[in-house]
Amino acid sequence: MLRSTLIAVTVFMLSLAPVAQARIKFPKMPWQKSDTKTEAKAVKKAPTSKERAKVGKDVHKLESLLANVKTSAKLSKKSWTSAANEADQIANRIYTNVKSTTSEKNALSNAEELRTHVKNMKNEAIKGDYKQSKRHADRALTVAARLDEWSS
Repeated sequence: MLRSTLIAVTVFMLSLAPVAQARIKFPKMPWQKSDTKTEAKAVKKAPTSKERAKVGKDVHKLESLLANVKTSAKLSKKSWTSAANEADQIANRIYTNVKSTTSEKNALSNAEELRTHVKNMKNEAIKGDYKQSKRHADRALTVAARLDEWSS
């Protein structure tokens, strides 16, 4: 009787073993090949309206700042550096948000071009060449308009 009970329990436990093993995920060892069916590759998703709206808000802030810098007749050196630093910070945030949001080449190149123009504007403002700084602000404003169209 004891022998038949032990055999029945052993058979029962062996029948449950594949079910229990399927639920537990064991880490892969370096020498094991990866299973392509279970491991999905990360694919960049299409940007949601929320993410685009976030980029759009930053673009609007930057556009107003650049327009103000471009049209101002006289600003002090302190005002120039403050505006240039803020514009640089916003342009960097726009670039990182666009890069994390989408893989569209057009949007990425526009964001990179915007960041480059704003960085050049900042460098010229720090040097004291306000004419060149306004020129870079104007160029950055045209690129920001393209990004504004993309984000809306």
